[in-house]
Amino acid sequence: MPNNQLTYFNKLGMICMVMHMSYFAATTLREVKRMKALREVYEKQLENLPKGSLRTKERNGKKYFYLSYRSNGKVISEYVGKNETVIEDLRERLERRKGIEGLIKNIKKELVLMNKVLEVAK
Repeated sequence: MPNNQLTYFNKLGMICMVMHMSYFAATTLREVKRMKALREVYEKQLENLPKGSLRTKERNGKKYFYLSYRSNGKVISEYVGKNETVIEDLRERLERRKGIEGLIKNIKKELVLMNKVLEVAK
């Protein structure tokens, strides 16, 4: 095969590779946007969910439920009451918060990786 044809095939291969990288970068950029939007939705949901954990203290054989959380470096304990429906709702909301926080943590890790990939693709 003459050198002209090799050069042509090399150029053609490079063009295909650039097109592939361009497609890959565009797809990754779309995914970055989607993940950022998803993170914002989750962060918005966190605004309406309680922070902290549910603690039970026992005094004189009776159980008292408290919501414990940090505020300005101090641990705050708020009395929740004895109503089982309220306590169960609070438990569910705290579990939901922890689940969302885990999702946000994973999204942040994915975004770091995608940004590194985009840097390499440039």
